[in-house]
Amino acid sequence: MSEMPVTPEEQPKKSNTGLIIGIVVVVLLCCCCAIALGGWFYGDTLVQSFG
Repeated sequence: MSEMPVTPEEQPKKSNTGLIIGIVVVVLLCCCCAIALGGWFYGDTLVQSFG
């Protein structure tokens, strides 16, 4: 008598939407922080160079 291998039921795929949105938010926050820090350190130099 041959036994059929028992396969687990296929579970629905988990959505990665939350993970993707979280990564995009973190990247945007990092960009905003980098721009703010750049303005903080180099703002006076940029204002003087533009007149």
